[in-house]
Amino acid sequence: MKEHIITAIDIGTTKFFGLVGLVRETGIEIIASEVKKTEEDWIKDGRIGYKDGVVNGLVELLDSLREQSKEEIKWITVGVGGGHIFGKVYSKKIEILPKGRPINEGDVQLLEREIKNIISSENSGKRDIIYIIPQEFIIDDNPISVGRMPFGMYGDTLEMRAHVLTGESNPIKNINECAKMAGVKLSPEIFPYSWAVAEAVVNEEEKKSGCLIIDFGKSTTDIVLYSEGKIILTDSIKVGSFHINYDLATKYHISFELAEDLKIKYAWCDYKKRFADKRKEEIETVEIFNPKGKSLGKVSTEEISKIVYWRVQHIFEDLILKNRLMKTMYFPTRVSEVIISGGGAKLKGIVKLAEDIFQLPARIGIPQKLMNLDKSYQKTEFSAGIGLLLLASKVIKTEDEPFFYRIKKWFKRWLY
Repeated sequence: MKEHIITAIDIGTTKFFGLVGLVRETGIEIIASEVKKTEEDWIKDGRIGYKDGVVNGLVELLDSLREQSKEEIKWITVGVGGGHIFGKVYSKKIEILPKGRPINEGDVQLLEREIKNIISSENSGKRDIIYIIPQEFIIDDNPISVGRMPFGMYGDTLEMRAHVLTGESNPIKNINECAKMAGVKLSPEIFPYSWAVAEAVVNEEEKKSGCLIIDFGKSTTDIVLYSEGKIILTDSIKVGSFHINYDLATKYHISFELAEDLKIKYAWCDYKKRFADKRKEEIETVEIFNPKGKSLGKVSTEEISKIVYWRVQHIFEDLILKNRLMKTMYFPTRVSEVIISGGGAKLKGIVKLAEDIFQLPARIGIPQKLMNLDKSYQKTEFSAGIGLLLLASKVIKTEDEPFFYRIKKWFKRWLY
């Protein structure tokens, strides 16, 4: 296998995180890494908020990566979220005419066109199809082996089940324009953040057993649901851990910075259990100050925890469980675990709260698949960037390869 250089960049709300990897037959060697803090208006709700700021931030990040790696970086792999990415499983069946003939590539292409027509009618042309990922083919109501194409097999009917990912084109165009202005091109294989996090923190056995991955970011919360090794649901929600800061800042009339500090140091997501048996005098209090430094008095850690609990419960129970998962046929019967990653995963007690809400075992997802990665990056907030590099390594490409060839190769190397 020829060695390849790949670059992945997580364009996040609070930071840009870049990695350059040398892909060998034996794995990926990290040859450059960099974090660039962003200004608060660069990325808003997971989308480009200030183009010039994003471009300047990318230029600085890329310059550092080039200096470290001594490589010319032309292509970058990025992630998408921003509350507009959505994917679910579609199914379509066609008759094979004349009956009993061998199935060919044209039949699969027809199924893809039929599914595209279904999606177009649902969305009235307001959303673009990013990927159609075949997951299973069924000939005469009998499934063939998962990951196998039906070409050359005889049948009267052919059904295809596919996970279809859609999104709004303008947010992706804005990312593409920023990359272009920074002197690089976007790889055609743009991945949802939830897929990237899953690649970094979940193994294949967990995907086969069924798992829910939650990327709890600052501005958005991205999810992906796996069952029997297949992606069932992909979604991005425009609510994240910053909304906890907003709740605290509004309640106590404090700065967002102080609200962040209160959240991290004193809040417990599982506050009901944490404070159930404590007397009032046993509960710690914290003095708070307004933006000018004037004392506003003291508040209890129980009250802080209660505010945080309400917001996280709303995200996990109302937005994810009730509004998303319960509308599928796979949750909870075909799911065995919940994995939480992203910056919001650092909240104390979040695992216990997740277990109470989803009624499943839960854990924190920490990326550890890149063996020579600096330990300072083996944290939940770097899961997406690491996962993007891992996914990019599965889609080795050259600049002159046609787009559709790359997509076909991606299907084979990752999904099959």
